[in-house]
Amino acid sequence: MPKQDPQIQRKVEHLFLAEKFFTDKASADFDKVRLLHDALPELSLKDIDLSTSFLGRKISMPIYFNAITGGSRQSARFNSQLATLAKELNIPVSSGSMGVALRLPETETSFKVLRENNPNGIVISNVSAKANAEQAKTAVDMVNADALQIHLNNLQELAMPEGDKEFFWLDNIKDIVKSIKVPVIVKEVGFGISQNNLADLYNVGVKFVDISGSGGTDFAQIESERNHELDLTYLDQLSLSTVEALLESIPYQKKMTVLASGGIRTPMDVIKAIRLGANAVGMSGLVLHHLQKTSLEETKIFFDQFTKQLQIIMAAIGAKTITDIKKAPIILDGSLTNYIKQRNIKL
Repeated sequence: MPKQDPQIQRKVEHLFLAEKFFTDKASADFDKVRLLHDALPELSLKDIDLSTSFLGRKISMPIYFNAITGGSRQSARFNSQLATLAKELNIPVSSGSMGVALRLPETETSFKVLRENNPNGIVISNVSAKANAEQAKTAVDMVNADALQIHLNNLQELAMPEGDKEFFWLDNIKDIVKSIKVPVIVKEVGFGISQNNLADLYNVGVKFVDISGSGGTDFAQIESERNHELDLTYLDQLSLSTVEALLESIPYQKKMTVLASGGIRTPMDVIKAIRLGANAVGMSGLVLHHLQKTSLEETKIFFDQFTKQLQIIMAAIGAKTITDIKKAPIILDGSLTNYIKQRNIKL
């Protein structure tokens, strides 16, 4: 029996290990952020409006299913469920890295199901920062994507036994931004983006960025589990938490559309991320965990309850709309105020 292609096998291992290391409580630093309730909110719970704009289109709430999977039979099933769920919730959904489909056309169906099951929704394709403009266009066309994610994952690659070891990416990103007709979102894979890197991205024309901080799926941990020669789990010490990365983005929040992901576990995490400047919040591990451990229907119920809790929190802080969340009083703990001081960030 022929061995499975190594790239496909890696996709399968990522799914297994992401679930193996999933924790109900993340470490994205949201516990270091406090919001204050409004004792006189002057609103009705039924009037809370969760809808917002995402890439110029209206969605039902400021949440999207972030890059997760693709390239294998298992991932085709999950992408099918993710697309169905995104359609029902009226939120965007992104594919996982499509590099395998660019090399192995027979794996395209595991990505195309995203559009097939969500024909009118917002579908986002995904390529590596090493991809060229032609490959990026192919990835967009494959799923008739409304946007393209370019993922930054050098720490993952360094921890990956078969990973890339050269990282000359800015020219590629610049070419793709100029060549692709759909919006381009540059995202990390869970290690955060600093204000220095945001400056680099802004200077090559990037207008949308997902800061994707640490606290959720840890690819240094996952790749070290696959690496039988070196334990490189300590590379995550170099990462920025999701909250830290949001703070880093403050100088660019009026210049770029900032999205946040990494360790989102609760409705309170979503509200806090928006208060810190995110326009929408991405989830990967949480939704994948529920799909693997329960069923599509039970996952739908979970997100229906999640939605109700978002409304309750908004009412508690006196926010009738998503924009109102950004006006809520906020308190950061001492470690974050020290971080802000050392990084010369002005709130």
